[in-house]
Amino acid sequence: MKILGVIRGFDPKRGYVYTRSIRTSDRIQPTVEQAIDGIEGVMFSGNLVVIKTKLGYATGIAFEIDHLGLPEVLGTVGGDDTLLVVLKEDCDRESFLRHLKPDYASIVQNV
Repeated sequence: MKILGVIRGFDPKRGYVYTRSIRTSDRIQPTVEQAIDGIEGVMFSGNLVVIKTKLGYATGIAFEIDHLGLPEVLGTVGGDDTLLVVLKEDCDRESFLRHLKPDYASIVQNV
């Protein structure tokens, strides 16, 4: 599939789909709305963020967060319904949350 240029990507309306890859410069920039679709809760521990999602959404949301180019984010790891976001040391959590959702208070869970 790599040789053919076929990739598996997340589409917020259709779920996971297989498409031909396109050059990064031609890629449509993801929107904040696409990145937060499916997020059910956010919890912090130091510079780690655990995001709970609907089943099957975590990998796609991790991909979208990575490609949003947020300065606070070092990287993500997505599972089935949970993803881990590693933030830079001493970054502003609220700034990260505002990038995901302007009204972020509704998705933050206290631990």
